[in-house]
Order: sequence, then C-alpha cells, then structure tokens
Amino acid sequence: MVKNRILTLTLLIVLAFPAFGKVNRYMVFLKDKEGNSYSINNPDAFLSQRSLNRRNNQNIRITTEDLPVTEMYIDELSGLVDVRVHFTTKWMNGVLVEMDETSIESVQNLSFVKEVLYIAPGTKLINDQSGGRVAQPDKTDQSEIEFSESGPQNEFIGVDAMHEKGFKGEGMLIAVFDSGFKYVNQSSYFSHLFNEDRVVGTRDFIRNSPDVYQYDTHGSKVISCIGAFKEGEYSGTAPEADYLLCVTEDIDNEYRIEEFNWLFAAEYSDSIGVDVINSSVGYSYFDDERMDYTYEDLNGKTAIISIAATTAASKGLLVVSSNGNEGNSSWLYLNAPADADSILSVGAVNYDRERSSFSSFGPSSDGRIKPDISALGTLAKVVSNEEVTFANGTSFSTPMVAGLAAGLWQAFPELTNMEIMQYLKMTASQSDAPDTIIGYGIPNFINAYNRIKINEGDVVNKFVVFPNPVTNKRIIYFYVEEAGDTEDSNLRFYDLKGSFIRSEELIVENPLNPVEVDVSFLTPGSYILTYMSMDGLKKSKLIVL
Repeated sequence: MVKNRILTLTLLIVLAFPAFGKVNRYMVFLKDKEGNSYSINNPDAFLSQRSLNRRNNQNIRITTEDLPVTEMYIDELSGLVDVRVHFTTKWMNGVLVEMDETSIESVQNLSFVKEVLYIAPGTKLINDQSGGRVAQPDKTDQSEIEFSESGPQNEFIGVDAMHEKGFKGEGMLIAVFDSGFKYVNQSSYFSHLFNEDRVVGTRDFIRNSPDVYQYDTHGSKVISCIGAFKEGEYSGTAPEADYLLCVTEDIDNEYRIEEFNWLFAAEYSDSIGVDVINSSVGYSYFDDERMDYTYEDLNGKTAIISIAATTAASKGLLVVSSNGNEGNSSWLYLNAPADADSILSVGAVNYDRERSSFSSFGPSSDGRIKPDISALGTLAKVVSNEEVTFANGTSFSTPMVAGLAAGLWQAFPELTNMEIMQYLKMTASQSDAPDTIIGYGIPNFINAYNRIKINEGDVVNKFVVFPNPVTNKRIIYFYVEEAGDTEDSNLRFYDLKGSFIRSEELIVENPLNPVEVDVSFLTPGSYILTYMSMDGLKKSKLIVL
C-alpha cells in the first residue's frame, strides 16, 4: 500500500486557494457536453474495438458519460493566458489545468464552467512525449536464488492448479496503477514481457510522460507478483497476460491530484480495452489536512478515487484494490478506493491463514463487508531488479488476486466482471461467515472453477429472463419456450454457491406472454434460476445491480 493514505473529497467543496500569483494544479468541471463532435452512435471513434467487445460481451451500453469532453470547451480554456490544459475526464466531465491564481476568476466566469477545484500546489506536468528506454536484461548470477521462489504463495490460492490447466492470463489485459516501475525494463524476470510485446502501453500521469521506469520500485514489486517469470525460479500469477503500466502515485508528496491521476488512468484503461485493474495505492490523509477524509467518508460514494473505481466497474472492468495497511495504526480501517462498491478489495494474511497484523479492517462506513477477500501479504516473495526478496503489505496480496481473477476469466470469458468477482468471493475459505477481518476468506482457483462448471454447464440459458442485468424496480419477465412448457410451476432462486434462497410460483395464462416476477428480495449479485419444464430442469443466470 503506497503511503497508506486515502482521498476524501466531495465535488461540492472548493478549498481556499493558496498564495497569490503561484501556479498550481486545478480541476475545472464543466456543465455539459453540448456541441460534442462525437456521438454514442459511433463509439469506435473514441473507444477501441477491444473496449467495445468487452462491453458487448457484458451487455453494457454506451452512454453520454463515455463521450470525450467537448473539444471547443478545451480550446477555449487553452486560449486563456497562463492556463495550461493537460488531461481530461469524460466520466466526470472535467479538465486538469495548471494555472496562475489570477486566472481562476476568468475560468470560473466561462459560461460552460461548473466549478474550479484546487487539487495540488505547484506544477509538475511537462508533456514529455519521449518514450522510456527498454534496456537489455542484466546478466546477473542467479545461483543463490531458491528454486521456485513463488511456488508457496501461488499454491496458497490455487494458482499452481490454474497454471497446470493452461490458464496463465493469455489474452487478458491487466492495468497496474502504482508509483513507478523502476528496473522492470531491465530485469531478466520481465524480459519475456518485452520480448513478446506484452507491455501494450505506459503512461506517467504525474508528469504526463510515457516513461514509467523511474521514481520507485514499489510498482516493480507489485507487478512481479502478477507478471514476472523465470523458468524454475519465479512465476507471477498471470505471466502470459498483456500489461498497461500507469504511474498515478506521487512519491514526493500527497495531494488530491493523485485521485484524479487514478481516474485518468482508469479512463485510459477503459478506452484501450483493459480487463483487470490492479491498484495497490490508497488514501485517507494528505499533506494539506484540508483534504483529509474521515472514516464516515469511506462509503464508496465520496472519494473521487472510489467513484472512479465504481465507474470503471460499471464499464465492465474488474477492479482489484488493496484494502490498506492501517491495521496497526490508530486509523485501523480501509483506504479508498477499497471502500468502492462493485470492486474486489483485498486484505492480507500470513501463512497460518490469519490476518496480517498490518492489514486494514473493514467494514466500509455504510456497513458493507470489506475486505472482500484476502491473500498472502506477509513474507510475500517479490522481484526488484535481479533480486527476489521478501515484502509485506496488501500491495502484494492484491496483484496475486488480480492474476488469479485474470486466469479465471480467461477460463470463462463468457462471464461478466461481476460474476468473476462473485465466484471468487462465494467459493473463498469462509464464504459462509464473512467478517471484516479477512472478508469472505482466501480464494482458491479450483473451488471457483468447479463451481462455475456446475453453475454454467450446458443447461444454463435454456430459458430467458429480461432485463438481465435487472435494476431499479427489479421486475423480470420470464419467458417459457413452448406452449406446453409449464402452466403452474415454481421459479427457484439460488446463489452462486448453490444455496437455495426462495421460490416464486409461476402461473402462465398464455405462453405467448411473459410472466412478471418481482425480484426485489435479491441483493446485488449473480444468481442461478431454475424451473421444471416438460423437458426437465432448466436453468438461467440473473445479474442484479
């Protein structure tokens, strides 16, 4: 967990601006997207085909939220003296600028501007477009490295079995958000990623540069848990996946701009078609105490980074976030974005399968179970340059789970991000009695794989429910396939573990018309529905948002 901090903010609060005449960083939020040159009817103009495929596979619609910021608004901002425009956010309809304090009033007076928010002092963004150097691996003596260093931590969550079945992340795209990836482009443990062109993109959002191979080795150790590989010595959980590397965490200081860096990285990930985001950063307090969050703010709806994580999940990405390392501190609780809904927040345990002393406690402030699951975070084996060493933190349990999720999704590409998340939780070690210490427990590939095989077998989708996913009033329509299918029968509801929830009586007066069923008793998640027809037992899936 980088610096063990959270971000807590609402867009309704505008902090006092710093000293007169100083150039600082601000978010400028806009009122609308009027005059936009893009259209939701032509999404391939602003989203990659891979991104569109991910959404299509999960029945996710393109909305105006996906449209880029209106260009003429950006042009007008750029035309102001002492205002430099850098990144934009389409999800929150805003622009990151560096500007002198004296320009604030001019910006606020623009007709399309909703709000100006101070987020960090000074300037760092340099618009450097030079690429980071990819060096040849060092030829370092490896004779003292213990054979299969990563074996025990992979076995801990069933990744050894996952690899034996041939699921090593191939075809999956994983984004890693962190503080820097120093030596990754030089280490022999990562040479396969470059030799096979598996690093599909890099972006440093601190300085607006493609060079991510600097600053810090924290991200290097994190990605090693997923992507590093050396035959007979070390393997991450998804060494054959493709990777997007993003620097979002500033190791020099801590301000709210890092929340927005995460947001920009998430939108970048969405647009190029990322499947899984690994985030081993988190925030609660800042160098400017006016930006600090309280525990009450950790409801998944307050911190910008948490809102961004939830939005990313709504676009079909599986977000895996470290829960935090505050278990030994006076804070105790999780960090944002771990409080976000619809994401996997990961705690840490030791080899005795007990909570690591540093691992942050849940729940979220609105009472949801957090962490969701936990993996090995005490004495984890990580790679830094040519050295395999020990490290402690939820920063390292998290990428192990991200790779596990990628491999499971590779095995069942027809599933949604929410279904993958639910299967990992519902088949974890204490799914029958989750707590706020290690959540639903320790996940295991074989447990999840076998449960999916049972639930998603050849009898799935033999009848139709609509809409699916279901939202709002939570009414579904059940369609029988033939006139003689059923007249009086029961529609039975099960969770993903196969536990019975309840049954609803079906009365079909006319087989040509759908039967309305109230499912408001279901909480958000994935479910299996069954009914007995003339042809025998039939099943279908239902997702509740």
